[in-house]
Amino acid sequence: MKRTLFLLFLFISGLVGNVTLAQVDDTRKATLSVRATATVTDNLQMLTIRNLDLISPPILDNKIVVPPITSGFAGMFKIIGNPNGKVRITFLQNEVLKEQNEGMGEVAAQYFVSEAFEDTQFQSTLLQVGEANVVLSDQGMLFLWLGANLDLSQATPGLYLSEFIIELEYI
Repeated sequence: MKRTLFLLFLFISGLVGNVTLAQVDDTRKATLSVRATATVTDNLQMLTIRNLDLISPPILDNKIVVPPITSGFAGMFKIIGNPNGKVRITFLQNEVLKEQNEGMGEVAAQYFVSEAFEDTQFQSTLLQVGEANVVLSDQGMLFLWLGANLDLSQATPGLYLSEFIIELEYI
């Protein structure tokens, strides 16, 4: 029987406070919010160790870049299940976030996930597509890191909301 475990967390509560976008004055502000959920089956557990931080990284060339393998701002999760269990991981890779109030601006978001048997982020392996079949360790664990690239070049001041969903199921 499939049960759903929602791991909700707010990636961002207020983004772009006094940050200059291309050809935009310093008084304009935007807020970006991404909510994450996970669907888990059987006795799989997914624990949030660290939330994805999209506030602290610098904005360079109207982009926020958080690589899952090398950035300390990447989100981190721990999956716990059956030793050597085979698990399918499915997640959203790309989306366009529309400004919620006036609908004028948009933020292009690209998400990346890497995985490793141990808490060794810099040695983790990037999952190349939005779906991957992985094997849990001998101890029944797998670590995931979530990164993102956000293109702010078309963003206008306002509110941007999203929901990042990752699904886990035994195969």
